[in-house]
Amino acid sequence: MKKDFYGISTILQVLFLISAYGVQMFSMKKMGMMRYVVYINHQWEAKYPIETLRNISITFLVMLSAIITLYALIKKYNYITSKKALLMLLIEGIMTLVFVFFTLCYSTESYRSYYFTSLTLGTIVLIQNIKIIVCLKKYDYNY
Repeated sequence: MKKDFYGISTILQVLFLISAYGVQMFSMKKMGMMRYVVYINHQWEAKYPIETLRNISITFLVMLSAIITLYALIKKYNYITSKKALLMLLIEGIMTLVFVFFTLCYSTESYRSYYFTSLTLGTIVLIQNIKIIVCLKKYDYNY
């Protein structure tokens, strides 16, 4: 069951990444997609408090990643000895940094599909955190 969850969630992460790249690529090459992305950007800016949501999502994902990493380092010493678990923690840290860097350094003026890509990267980081929590639960039952 855990291997199925891990495989499905990894495939889902890759599909999210491919979709974010596809939206950006097509919004730069196809006029219809560009108009749609610009229209959605203006709608979201008018409807939602984007700056507040951006800051809350960055804070939440960074704190969640830090808590999971600290928990794995302090409480679960056997968790860190596993190469798969160490790789998952490393990927989590890298993906969180990519999400924070992208969200803070880009905007809709410099990256047309900024909102969609930022949302997608945040979802990928959240899925990675869930995978690590499930893996930690697996090690809880082994003790």
